[in-house]
Amino acid sequence: MNQKTDVLNYLKGNHRGEEQAVSSKELEQLFSLEGRSVRRIISALRQEGHPICSSQKGYYYAASQQEINETIARLNEFVTGISNSRTGLLFAKASQNYPTIEITIRVKEERDGPDMQVSKLHY
Repeated sequence: MNQKTDVLNYLKGNHRGEEQAVSSKELEQLFSLEGRSVRRIISALRQEGHPICSSQKGYYYAASQQEINETIARLNEFVTGISNSRTGLLFAKASQNYPTIEITIRVKEERDGPDMQVSKLHY
């Protein structure tokens, strides 16, 4: 067996329903995994169609459609937050230390008359 199958069987056999949720830390200890590996395994199981849910209490095998729907709603919130961060970065400008350029436009009214400053632009 592999770790993914082991985690699936463990959740299915011991943690059905939110009231029986197991923390990520406990899964890490039980299966000698790092937190990132636990999240990747859970994600892979979900992508295969296994009803692995999560809440603040931890991970669990769904006992009802409502638990699945609640997890989907939470995942949608994560996706929205990530999308909003991406959009913000698309419009962000990296601060670079370019010199400021000042352009002054002067217009002479008469051939030998005084100059008149029209505008000053900064770039």
